[in-house]
Amino acid sequence: MTPMIRRCVRWGTLAVLGLGLACARTAGVPPSPPVRPSLVVFVVVDGLRYADVERWREHFGPGGFRRLLEGGAVFDAARYPYATTQTCVGHATLATGTLPERHGIIANTWYDREAGAKVSCVLDAESPSLDGSGGAGVSPKRLGMPTLGDALLGARPSSQVFSVALKDRAAVMMAGHRGTAFWWGKDGFTTSRHYAQALPEFVATWNAGRPQVAGTSWERSADPSLYAQLGPDDDVHELPPQGFGRVFPHPIPPGDGFLYTPSGADQLLDFGLAAVRAEHLGTRPGAVDLLAVGLSTVDMVNHAYGPDSHEALDTLLRVDRALAGFLSALDREVGAERVLVALSADHGMGTAPQPGGRLDGARVTQALEAALDAAYGEETWLQAFTTPYLYLRPEALAARGVRREEALAVGAKAIAALPGVAQVLTDTEAQAHDSRGLTAAVRASYFAPRAGDLTVLPVSGVLLAPDADCAGWHGAPYEYDQHVPLMVAGPGLKPARHARPVSPADVAPTLAAWLQVPLPEATGTPLPEATPPAR
Repeated sequence: MTPMIRRCVRWGTLAVLGLGLACARTAGVPPSPPVRPSLVVFVVVDGLRYADVERWREHFGPGGFRRLLEGGAVFDAARYPYATTQTCVGHATLATGTLPERHGIIANTWYDREAGAKVSCVLDAESPSLDGSGGAGVSPKRLGMPTLGDALLGARPSSQVFSVALKDRAAVMMAGHRGTAFWWGKDGFTTSRHYAQALPEFVATWNAGRPQVAGTSWERSADPSLYAQLGPDDDVHELPPQGFGRVFPHPIPPGDGFLYTPSGADQLLDFGLAAVRAEHLGTRPGAVDLLAVGLSTVDMVNHAYGPDSHEALDTLLRVDRALAGFLSALDREVGAERVLVALSADHGMGTAPQPGGRLDGARVTQALEAALDAAYGEETWLQAFTTPYLYLRPEALAARGVRREEALAVGAKAIAALPGVAQVLTDTEAQAHDSRGLTAAVRASYFAPRAGDLTVLPVSGVLLAPDADCAGWHGAPYEYDQHVPLMVAGPGLKPARHARPVSPADVAPTLAAWLQVPLPEATGTPLPEATPPAR
């Protein structure tokens, strides 16, 4: 072997040995973990049906709903398992990972037996609003479980939790007890003394310079042929706010009228970005923050015009564009690799009832009163009716010496005989472990200290409305109200569609896994398809 060959062999051997040593040193070392998000954004589109996302997805732009649908973990069978599919209930469920039977938010409004009055889910006289609008105060004191935001602030004091929405109940439930909530007040965004003694400077600044849309018109934003698929624009079942009319274009009046147009979503998301910038959400070294966004516009338009109206479709298309702009701004402000986005809805929406599809609450109360009068003598038997609960007057039962259980059975039988009623349950039946009919859904909704003596459920497609008259409504235990979109997109998540049944109560535990905080009270379970990738 020549000297040159010997040198080549020697260097080759050393090179191989060096490579082997390097491999040996790295073989037992795990690869770097995926980047953890510094900002978790939880978007709740109030009143968005799963069916509408699927129906119109090809008409969405690439940066809004489709960004999540095509780039995230999408759950096609997310359904609320309870009966009272209302706004406050849904936001409380999404935020806590528990159901109404545990978190105690049974409706937007219920009858408080101790107060002797109907109360809002966020009513707190000791926490007045900071905008001087007067009226009742607002806080999360009626929410009986900690939220995801509460868990984050308990485990990571350097974190920040902000919740923004047009509705106070949406903002409050998502902020929880320890976060900070902002909602639309008298003339801009506000909060209450539960959260702050004065409005932060960025809120006052945004309110002073907010876009003014009064005097402009809401026009269709897509080709007229798309809307024509829904039938005529002028539908007699639509019940728009005063001054709007039933057909496009809709002149936007002064005041809060813009809330019933897509401009409400535009302004909310712009305000959310102002909070990100002012509070440096997701950009403070080492901090992990949570921003909840309650997009109430779809719900408000659906109530006014119905979810199958031209207005509802145009709103969805415009919300998609507004969401795309919002997510793009977060990419610039925080970094796409540092933001995790979850999107769902608090409930769906029933189609505007046709003739015979509306059950007036007065018919229900009259049937109850008439049946009890006939059985026990004339009295005022009913204390209150807040969908879906009827509350009897204990004084009336005592005065006539009537056993409560007997009176409930008599009343339930009379109401169940009404056209449009699917099932009536007494409080005992509502808490029974019985899967027949709609009992299981009612049980998941039932929190005994607040729920009524009787629970009345309408037939699918029938609107039971004791308190309001709207073109579209929700609150029933049926597909159109229970089935909602659910998608999560973030660093390292594999885009995929998942058909297995899941619950919106699973979202908070899933996000808790990303935030690395405990959520022991949650009854939902983390979605493995949407939790952080393994190291």
